Amino acid sequence: MGIEALIWAAALAVPPSAVIAAYAFGIRGKRFYILGVGCACVLVAAALAPLPLRLLAQPAWLGHPLGPLPLVLVPFAALLWLLTVMVTPTGRMNEATLARTAAVCLLSMGSFLTASAWLLVLFWAGTVAVYVAGHAEPAYERARRVAAVYMGLSVILLAAGVGLTSWGVGPAAARIGAGLILAAAMIRQGIFPFHAWVPEIFERGRIGPAAMFGAPQLGTYAALVLAAPHASPALLQTVSVLALVTALYGALLALFQRDARRGCGYLFVSQSALVLAGLDLPSREALVGSLILWVSSGLALAGLARCVLVLEARRGRQSLDRFHGGYDRMRVLASCFMILSLAVMGFPATLGFVGGEMLVRGAVETFPALGLSVIAAGAFTGLAVMRMYFSLFCGRRDAGAHLSLLRSEGFGFGLAALLLLGLGLAPRGLVRVLDRAGAAAIERRGVGNARP
Repeated sequence: MGIEALIWAAALAVPPSAVIAAYAFGIRGKRFYILGVGCACVLVAAALAPLPLRLLAQPAWLGHPLGPLPLVLVPFAALLWLLTVMVTPTGRMNEATLARTAAVCLLSMGSFLTASAWLLVLFWAGTVAVYVAGHAEPAYERARRVAAVYMGLSVILLAAGVGLTSWGVGPAAARIGAGLILAAAMIRQGIFPFHAWVPEIFERGRIGPAAMFGAPQLGTYAALVLAAPHASPALLQTVSVLALVTALYGALLALFQRDARRGCGYLFVSQSALVLAGLDLPSREALVGSLILWVSSGLALAGLARCVLVLEARRGRQSLDRFHGGYDRMRVLASCFMILSLAVMGFPATLGFVGGEMLVRGAVETFPALGLSVIAAGAFTGLAVMRMYFSLFCGRRDAGAHLSLLRSEGFGFGLAALLLLGLGLAPRGLVRVLDRAGAAAIERRGVGNARP
């Protein structure tokens, strides 16, 4: 890593570290919230700094095995934090929660920047510890217990897999280690048969931290960086098949949920499965499409979960069995919810359409029959999010409390929607960067599997 990259990485660590330090020194109240919003804005600006400096043309400056991929994923993590601090109602985010979101953002960015397997294990375990710590209240005991069991197992499997790939003797040990890493990734991403914990923590836990924990998809990153170069093609194809089945299964279950939180959980399962499936397919086109979906679905689903949280703060728990109304009072939120939903289902003119189209073609080329499940998953996802939209915003005129959005909430949701639309209408730059990362991933996979 060059000196410019080190300076950039150090600058990225300052804003979230400042929020954590301010909390440790006892700063509270409105001043702390303003500090959090300001630091999130500064972090996004710092994360995007390499773009005007034309460092994308020099991907080797980072020294990362996947070339320019961190230049996309780091701003992605920063945007997720900005969205969190901008739109989360103050009644649902106290000072400790804001500090934890800063810690998750810092750990996520560190994961995307590092090429060290053991550092990635450390960051992975850190995000788990922060998430579990946010559910200390007795009301969240079930969600805390479920997350601790599943995520504790994933940390153990990841550490064991990294140990075998790093210190094991012979290709057999490396392939067993890759299998353990893929198992850890499947647990974290909620791939069948390890999917049940995701909708559980969304329904019974805190939906905001669940979205912040799941949207960066560190399991996908670990599978791509640590497991794929050592795993056999047969193992990668097996994981792809399970992921494609999970994508269809999750989208179908999301369509029949009665609770908005649980519906969001199954949408997370479905979309993360699509991303993992594309990364494990041998097709470069599918791999690049899954990288695009990684960013698109992560940002869109985080926004949808925050929309549900904003509605809950004003109207209580949201059931999908009836029409709540409220469009006339929350037109901005309803419009942003619609755009985010279109991005999740892969509607034309959104970034999700670009990634979904590339993933469909790559999946059908590899698995002509099962690859069509990507199309079916997209159809069921579209029905699920449209059902959610009609239930949350349409129907009779809402006669409850005043539901107008705060300016910060409108700005946050509007920013997410505009990014998904803008990158969908002009995706060339993003596709070019991720194509380089995909080429590097395919090359590493070939070299790793060719080792004696």
